[in-house]
Amino acid sequence: MYQVHLSLKDLQKVRNAAQIITEKIEQHYTIPILAEMVDIPEKKLKAGFKHLFNKGAFRYRCDFLWNRVKILLLEDRPLKSVAVDTGFKDKSALIKAFKNEFGLTPIQWKKDHENDVIKN
Repeated sequence: MYQVHLSLKDLQKVRNAAQIITEKIEQHYTIPILAEMVDIPEKKLKAGFKHLFNKGAFRYRCDFLWNRVKILLLEDRPLKSVAVDTGFKDKSALIKAFKNEFGLTPIQWKKDHENDVIKN
């Protein structure tokens, strides 16, 4: 199997890509676009994410996105505001995606989380 060589410069470019993802979480970047933005071949970008974060760029974005959504929910932000700030079309799209990811609605998750905090 072919191994991708990653230099320190390559790894810094991957970190830059990760920073772009987290600073503009409402944007949806494809691998080709992200690779072009940080001037690195797609294969190196993919390999770099696996090396640095043990996950691909898409999973990295998803994990960061869901953590951001949860933080905003716990700040008592309205669902419409959370949806807009995290790149969802509207609150219905957020609710549907959240339920697909976690098996419950954002409001159910928030209530469960608050009950767990009270119990502990």
